[in-house]
Amino acid sequence: MLRDRRATTRCHRAGEETAALFLLATFCLLASTSTALGQRRLPPVTQVSAPAVISGPEKSLEQRLEELEAGHARMATQHSSVLAENHLLSQRLEELSDEVEATRAQHQRLLRTFQDQPDDIRGDEPEPPPGETTTDSSFGEGFKWTTSDGEYDLVIHNETQLDLRAYEQAHSDPVNQYGFYISRMRLYFNGSLTAPIEYSVSINKGLGNLDLLDAYFNFNYDERFQFRVGRFRVPFTYDWYTLSNQFLPTPERSVFAINYGYNRNWGVMLHGELGGNRAEYAVALANGPRNQYFDYNASKDLLAYLNWRPFADSECLPALQYWNIGGSMTYGLQNQAPRPVDFRTSLNATESEGAVQAAPSFLELNSGVVERGPRNLAELHTAYFYRSLTFMGAYDWGYNSYALGGAPSIEVPTHGYHVQASYFLTGEQITRRSFIDPIEPFDLRPGRCGHGAFELQARYDEFVVGDEIFSGGLADGNEWTNRVQTIDAGLNWYLNKFTKIYFDWQHAHFAQPIPYRPGGVQRESDLFWTRFQIYY
Repeated sequence: MLRDRRATTRCHRAGEETAALFLLATFCLLASTSTALGQRRLPPVTQVSAPAVISGPEKSLEQRLEELEAGHARMATQHSSVLAENHLLSQRLEELSDEVEATRAQHQRLLRTFQDQPDDIRGDEPEPPPGETTTDSSFGEGFKWTTSDGEYDLVIHNETQLDLRAYEQAHSDPVNQYGFYISRMRLYFNGSLTAPIEYSVSINKGLGNLDLLDAYFNFNYDERFQFRVGRFRVPFTYDWYTLSNQFLPTPERSVFAINYGYNRNWGVMLHGELGGNRAEYAVALANGPRNQYFDYNASKDLLAYLNWRPFADSECLPALQYWNIGGSMTYGLQNQAPRPVDFRTSLNATESEGAVQAAPSFLELNSGVVERGPRNLAELHTAYFYRSLTFMGAYDWGYNSYALGGAPSIEVPTHGYHVQASYFLTGEQITRRSFIDPIEPFDLRPGRCGHGAFELQARYDEFVVGDEIFSGGLADGNEWTNRVQTIDAGLNWYLNKFTKIYFDWQHAHFAQPIPYRPGGVQRESDLFWTRFQIYY
């Protein structure tokens, strides 16, 4: 519509410019011809008058003929020059004439095209009045619809993770040794209702039922002081608060995080970025029960988080610009059914159907155990990103309070740590865990051959629950273990920005043998894990 009108206007302008150029060329031609004719005038003839005294010797007839011939030669040269100039001008006029005809033809084609368009494309309707907006849609990191002024928008993301998990134990029946699972199937609806008021709603279908995942508003009138209310990932552990699962180097978070992390909670939070994004903080009040929708007492949990990049603006130490250090903590009073009941090495705290098949547990609480009393947990973390390298680590400690029926509560200490690193073999560079756009996206079509991006990754993880878990009668020490060490190693293949395949080997070592099938125990376990992921 507007583009067609602009094209029509350009056509008129081109015609006007061509006519002006034609008049200028004609004027130059006449001026050149006049000048040339003025230069070809014959030498003045000496008039014969009455006899007079001659000062010099009289020229002979031969001399006069020579002078005339020289004048004729000069005139012939000037005439040839004028003819050459006239020829060049004629060529230029022909070229301008052709351009005028081509422009006129293009103008006619554009007019016909414009007249053939439907009214809604031609833009015959009037422009929207002030205060009203138009919408635009695009695809990039999600499908996005936004108004022309950017005040209102909606972005839809999809996350799909399909797992193939294979354990090396023989004769594992009735445990499924080889299984295909839908780990996550999520739809995210994010956007803004005026630019400073942001929202997010997401739903999840994984090993369990269809659940509401996120539902919150975020008021962002100042990047330093933002306010969030609803259900969201609360600020405890770097794994949970900062890293989205789609961008992890390993398929899942650390063992401490997947068992004792808060996951998502209902609450309110003040958060923001300070010092030109050198520091990030968050303080939240949340219900407390892990990965649940309801609170069973009036007490709320306090959570706090701080991340600092001390050399973010340093020109002397550019290699440390993306070094992060910080910590997080939580404290609250609990009174509800415990979560997790089953502790695992490769799956978040859940009681979802199929979880025991996908990730057998190494520790299970006895029937009748409740989580009652204070909970106090803390973490120190570091994360370093430099060119193709990622390095992250954390140390966690604290305690949870449990009780068996109506008995007094017992504080059960816990601690753990993990270190991990990853490196892009294909040269992609990273400043944080986010979308990776391969230098050569994978493609087998002719002329588009590409191999994608490859990332090597490894992690060492240790998780310990205090011996009080057994001495207090909360779990069976003859059957389960409270100490586990895991090693993850593998290769991540990024086919393109939105498609990723994990190839991971997880080796778990238990402090004492645990059952993995009826009548069978194991001291070590090997999981060969392939995950197909799309996220946009």
